[in-house]
Amino acid sequence: MKPVVVLHMVREMELGGVQSLIMNVYRHIDRSKVQFHFLVNSHGFYDEEIKKLGGKVHYIPNIMKVGPFIYSKNLKSFFKKHPEYQILHTHFSHFSGLIVKIASKCNVSTIIVHAHTTSTDAKGIKLIYKNYIKKYITKYATDLFACGEVASKYIFGDAPAVVIKNGIDVEKYIFSKEKREKYRKALKIRNDAIVIGSVGRICEVKNPFFLLKIFDEYVKLNSNSILLLIGDGPLVSKLENEIEEKKLEDKVIILKDVNASEYYSVMDYFLLPSLFEGLPFVLIEAQVNGIPILSSTAVPIESNVSGKIEYIDLEKGEKYWAQRIYNTEATRYNEIKKIEESGYNIKTTAKKLEEFYLEKGKK
Repeated sequence: MKPVVVLHMVREMELGGVQSLIMNVYRHIDRSKVQFHFLVNSHGFYDEEIKKLGGKVHYIPNIMKVGPFIYSKNLKSFFKKHPEYQILHTHFSHFSGLIVKIASKCNVSTIIVHAHTTSTDAKGIKLIYKNYIKKYITKYATDLFACGEVASKYIFGDAPAVVIKNGIDVEKYIFSKEKREKYRKALKIRNDAIVIGSVGRICEVKNPFFLLKIFDEYVKLNSNSILLLIGDGPLVSKLENEIEEKKLEDKVIILKDVNASEYYSVMDYFLLPSLFEGLPFVLIEAQVNGIPILSSTAVPIESNVSGKIEYIDLEKGEKYWAQRIYNTEATRYNEIKKIEESGYNIKTTAKKLEEFYLEKGKK
């Protein structure tokens, strides 16, 4: 029997939280039964791995570049050329409304919208348009998924959704003394240095310039410290310029296109001062590693699976954040069992989705 094919829609399969979830599931499902194909806007980090796993990657121009009219025309054309795609799983937020309306009119039988966010940085006309098309989601989607209750409420309102936990491969993130020593040596970080880390796309939502301000203040309290940022994004060049202006080049390391799981053990503290989030993967990963975590209050409390995360209001300012890091003991905890029992093991997530796709594939 041929496997059930699921078409995932996301901007691009780059390094990011949503993409990590999809790839983690993809690696752990039985691909003889369920196969993933992708419709994206541009080439990404995971494209080659997808092909090696037996998947296909299709490309369609970004709605932000061509506008909603041309985008709609292109999407209609795609579905007409590919009637074989009867299970669609879209990971866009508001724009999913436009996608599902078109998919429904093109007779796609199963249309899944997956909510991953709790806010938007859109303003003015763009925000009005986003809120307008968001209404189509609950009208045309056949199934609603969300990373958590807050994200569900934000995207779907009162419509019921299934919460899909952002499962991770737990074993990869467990603290390793060997990895700590290996990568500190490779990065030329002293054994006694305090490393403040963060993982994620370097973009406005992640608040990277505030993070740099926090570190700049922390250096005044402890000069033997390093800021380790793992990720890439549209603000990298601007951030690098800011690092130079603050004369922190010798104290800030930015790693792009690396496996983040290898570097959590290097860190002593983990910071996530985001402006908003859905339910961030990186906090689950950091909690498995047992790192003391300071997160903004804009991040849903659902992320505090271990009960060890400290949430701080962004309005407290960088000096307050730096002082909290300084006053927090840099010792690891072990709450792996609690995290696994909460359903954040990728094997549990993958099995749940595999069964769902197979059931839909029978229809």
